Amino acid sequence: MRVLIVEDVTLVADRISDLAKKYIVGCKVKISHTLEDAKYCITEEVYDLLFLDLNLNGEDGFKLLKLVASSSFQTIIITANREKASIAFDFGVLDFISKPILEKRFKIAVNRFLNSNGVHRERLKCLAVKSKKAISLINIEDIECIKASGNYSEIYTVDKRRFLHDKNLEKLTKILPDSFIKVHRSYIVEKSKINKVLKHGGGKYGLELMSGEIVSLSRTMYKKFFLNEY
Repeated sequence: MRVLIVEDVTLVADRISDLAKKYIVGCKVKISHTLEDAKYCITEEVYDLLFLDLNLNGEDGFKLLKLVASSSFQTIIITANREKASIAFDFGVLDFISKPILEKRFKIAVNRFLNSNGVHRERLKCLAVKSKKAISLINIEDIECIKASGNYSEIYTVDKRRFLHDKNLEKLTKILPDSFIKVHRSYIVEKSKINKVLKHGGGKYGLELMSGEIVSLSRTMYKKFFLNEY
């Protein structure tokens, strides 16, 4: 298991590292002291857990949080500012630990991570989409469906906006709330946005969404999710 610690104060970073190694057996820890280095680490390595300080030498840790809002690893915030921590939950963070760090509280947060079983996904309110110029945050409740596009995904919103996401459907399925279901190898839909099931005959099915968009529905997913509901 790989752990990334983003904390500008060396003593605090070392304490987090020591506690992580104590309570996450066999974990490998990497420490970043700046946002730029943290961004590089995230692009070069796959992590399971991020410990993130929201104030890094005056730099706003939310910049990194927006970047990782659509990542499959989980995040625990380290901060002395409870108000900021509450805002961070909109990005699907698992927990936050106040400074100074108490070992008992740290253990609780780590146990929550080890036993979360995806509960953190239900807290996710925004999905970050990266482009060359900026990061767009899409409200989860605005997403109607997601379509596979090679190694990428196309996100469609209820108001007919479209965004290209740099993760494929399989990776997005791991971070989105359970209300999003993969109904076909090429589509994920938000269940409340479904208007009706279309039966084309010959074992072929489709879904009509609230916007009028039609997406494919596999026979397997029809039997699993819709046979007795529509």
